Amino acid sequence: MVVPYVGMVFKRDDDAFEYYGNFARKNGFSVRKERSRLSPQLGIYKRDFVCYRSGFAPVRKKPCGEHHRDRKSVRCGCDAKMYLSKEVVDGVSQWYVVQFSNVHNHELLEDDQVRLLPAYRKIHEADQERILLLSKAGFLIHRMVKNRNKVVQENDVLLNEKRENDIMELLESCNASKEADEGFSYGYSVNENDKLEHIAWSYGESVSAYTMFGDVVHFDTSYGSITYGRGTTIICLGFTELCLVYERKKSSDNLN
Repeated sequence: MVVPYVGMVFKRDDDAFEYYGNFARKNGFSVRKERSRLSPQLGIYKRDFVCYRSGFAPVRKKPCGEHHRDRKSVRCGCDAKMYLSKEVVDGVSQWYVVQFSNVHNHELLEDDQVRLLPAYRKIHEADQERILLLSKAGFLIHRMVKNRNKVVQENDVLLNEKRENDIMELLESCNASKEADEGFSYGYSVNENDKLEHIAWSYGESVSAYTMFGDVVHFDTSYGSITYGRGTTIICLGFTELCLVYERKKSSDNLN
């Protein structure tokens, strides 16, 4: 990764901040936005990004008669910074680095320490979705967050086992219903990976009611998606209940 330098150009100030933040993380510190300057013609035309330990914390008066937690500030007057200025040429805005300093007056952190800084204590969207999915399946969130990489791998295995167990229980339940009710019928299909794709069942009395009262079709998709991220649709044909479990598409859901 190239060290920022005076004259370096960015299309947007957000791009510059992201670049400086990535540089900072690789070098054991984090950055924050300090000052910006505004003009009626250019809007924001100056941006100052500084080390997270830049400046000094303001002195605060302690409230009388109340217990106050005395937290020490991490700010120590560090002068590491990157200042930007915007120029508009032929209607196109560009941001130039006009000042840069990578001189710190404090120790830089190791890789296993820098990730604990507030700026980097974030859970990526993909990890958030995975955590919520595992939570719906009954796994504890605090355990997943504590050690995401290890726990996600372990829970993926457990989640796959839970899926297989749920499918086996459903098929066993259908078999038991078939033995207890000769009119009960069910069927299912699997995909190219031999995984359950669709399943439908109908009770004997429902088939009789359908024969007697005729053809009525009703779709109920209010169930949305189930634990494993698949859609569920309840279809009533007369008085016959069918439950279809299908893959949820990104744009629209199609039943084959």
